[in-house]
Formats: sequence, C-alpha cells, structure tokens
Amino acid sequence: MRENKDISYIYDGTYNGLLTCVFTCYEDKFIPAGVLTDATLLPSKRIYTDKVKAARVARGVARTMGSAAENMIRNAYLSDFKDKELAVIRFIVRGMAVGISVCRDLAHPDVARISEISRAVGREARMCLERLKFSLISGVLVSVVQPTHNILPLIGRHFVGRFPNEDFFIYDNVHKLGVTYAKGKLSLAEIDDFTPGDIDDEEELCRRLWKIFYDTVEIKPRRNEKLMKQHMPRRYANM
Repeated sequence: MRENKDISYIYDGTYNGLLTCVFTCYEDKFIPAGVLTDATLLPSKRIYTDKVKAARVARGVARTMGSAAENMIRNAYLSDFKDKELAVIRFIVRGMAVGISVCRDLAHPDVARISEISRAVGREARMCLERLKFSLISGVLVSVVQPTHNILPLIGRHFVGRFPNEDFFIYDNVHKLGVTYAKGKLSLAEIDDFTPGDIDDEEELCRRLWKIFYDTVEIKPRRNEKLMKQHMPRRYANM
C-alpha cells in the first residue's frame, strides 16, 4: 500500500478509533503521513470511530495474523511513543499480506518497530509488577505510580490474583487513570487528580519498625544511593 505524505488522520485516541483508521487506510488505499489526536494546520482528515469497522479489522487481525500479533498491537497502542499509530497501521498492512508468520519477520522494519514498542510496554509492566508497593490507607491498599507507558490495563488482574480478598487502588499520575478492585469487581477509569490520605496507624508502625531494622543492619560505608534507585525507581512507588 502506498504512502500519502500530504495528509494525516485525526482520531479520538481510542483503540476502536485506531482500528477505524486502519479500515480507512484500506478504503483510501494509502497510509497517511501521520495519525494525530489533536487538530493540525496541515492537511488532515477526521476519522470518526466506527465500532463495526473496528470489529471487522479486529476479526481480520485475529484470523489472518494470530493472537501474538493481536497482543503486540494492543501493547503498542498502550505505549507513549509518538509513532505508535503509524507503527500499528504499517504492521497490520504487512500482516494482512504475509499472514500469521508476520511476527517472526523481524528483518522487516515495520515488524521490527512494532516488536520494539510492544517489548518496551511489556518490560515496563513486568517491572511495575515486581516493584510496585502499596500503602494501607483507610483500610484500602493504595499505590501511586508514574509509568512511562499506559500499563494499568495490563497489571490490574495480576493484583486481583495476588490480593483476592483485599480492596486496592492503583493511580497512574501520568496518564490520569485509576484501577480499582472492590467487592470482587475490577474497574479502570479516568481520574483527573488523586491525593492519597494519611496512612493507617498499623502501616505507620510497620514503617517505623522497618526503618529501625534498616538503620540497625545497614553498613553505612557500603551505602550506594545510585544502586538503590535502580532497584526501586520512584516512578513505580511514588508514595
């Protein structure tokens, strides 16, 4: 499919909206110069989200490219890379032509790029799972994080399995999203602002006891601030 360097698409930023852009590419028979979420003074075309068209693209991807490709596309959509939309479009166009083997075609630049973006998102999600910490506030486990990519949709169910009998709330201070688990129900919602309250007395006591233990066993000449920050970056536990 040829590329049209003279026009960009503008969409609403949703996943269905992006799949609608893919559908429009096949209608227009070209790949646009860019895919934006904001208005631009350059020549552009507004793409309105169509769930029927998006569903047709999703079914086509699943049938022709397979589940591995689906996961790569969803991960790429959650990234904050500026070229993610074009990367998804080019990857789908390539995959529809090649078939299920497309994910192994890493020598092709369109496949290599989507793989790179997807791995970056997956890597950050794994790091967050390993390093995220909670505080007990009003009987609820609360955590505030500052991830580079929008990883909350990928990590919520992990903590449901880890804390099935606890209510918890994780807030992404960068993307203004919160994932809540309460009364056996997991939900994700946009939240403009969130300020955690004071930690519970039990939590405060545990922190003081841990600090006493840490100060007691620490070998001060071997203190390495740089290494400590590598093991627990602030963006994974900003409490």
